[in-house]
Amino acid sequence: MLILSGHDIDECLPMEVAIAAMREAFAAVSSNDIEMPERVSIPLGDGSKLALFMPAYVKNSSSVSVKSVTFIPDNGSRGLPSVQSIVQVFDSLTGSPVALIDGSRLTAIRTAAAGGASVQLLARANSHSLAMLGSGTQARAGIEAACNARDIQSIRLFSPTEANARKLADDLSRHEWCPAVRVTSDPDEAVRGADIVWTATTSSVPTFSETSIIPGTHIVGVGSFQPSMIEISPSLFKSASIFVDQVDACWSEAGEVIAARAAGFIDPDDVHELGAVELGDHPGRDHDDEVTIFKSVGIAIQDAVASTIALDAARSRGIGVTVSM
Repeated sequence: MLILSGHDIDECLPMEVAIAAMREAFAAVSSNDIEMPERVSIPLGDGSKLALFMPAYVKNSSSVSVKSVTFIPDNGSRGLPSVQSIVQVFDSLTGSPVALIDGSRLTAIRTAAAGGASVQLLARANSHSLAMLGSGTQARAGIEAACNARDIQSIRLFSPTEANARKLADDLSRHEWCPAVRVTSDPDEAVRGADIVWTATTSSVPTFSETSIIPGTHIVGVGSFQPSMIEISPSLFKSASIFVDQVDACWSEAGEVIAARAAGFIDPDDVHELGAVELGDHPGRDHDDEVTIFKSVGIAIQDAVASTIALDAARSRGIGVTVSM
């Protein structure tokens, strides 16, 4: 069995490859070419902590994967990340376990790559400015994905913990692919006038005001994954074109989409899968003044496709550690 660390995943799953992989994954979802049970969520303790289990299989592929995740919001006080995970990969023919992968790094890349896929498919071609709300692992990966998907020339960054935002901006300044990042103390200042707005938080209330959005903006929401989490104002959905990773998953878990429907802002028919755009079954953006939203809760098929690509690259390049069970 091959063990791949977070560093190994960085080597084997570069962002450009990951974005293409997520487009492939979403197309498989919309063409019903997958087996993917609903995510299993187990409350831990008082219910604010969660254990999640996510199996998935692309039909006729060589492997099947299961991701095991824990979400412990107060882990920062322990010096640990709030989200930790591993991905197990099994041979679909023999059932043998073939890989154990650092799921935290894989998740960061594939989640950001999903947002990047939406930028490629939905954002205006001349989108050059990015507003990022959040300063954690997902925010950093999201900035890389946005810069890969469009010619981003300016970035405004907001986090409730400004010190974390400044640390992230300093880290990004060392990379040639990243333009200058300006940290703001007001989320609406970050969002106002941005071509792309990206939220990467676990907030239970909207992270910016609806009035900050200009015509033609593409909004990416990747942080929230429970009905109680709402990063984007539900009222914004009534005047936007809405795309999701999977319709069933979002009606179960996407707080913004659930709240928008409950308030009467949207009907079920208003929500479309991003894979339909990739397959050519939906036109995506109709005009330059249209506001588009991509809401992703993260689905297991993303891990299955990403882990297969990373594993193939690791085998061909001799990366990782092989162990006997």
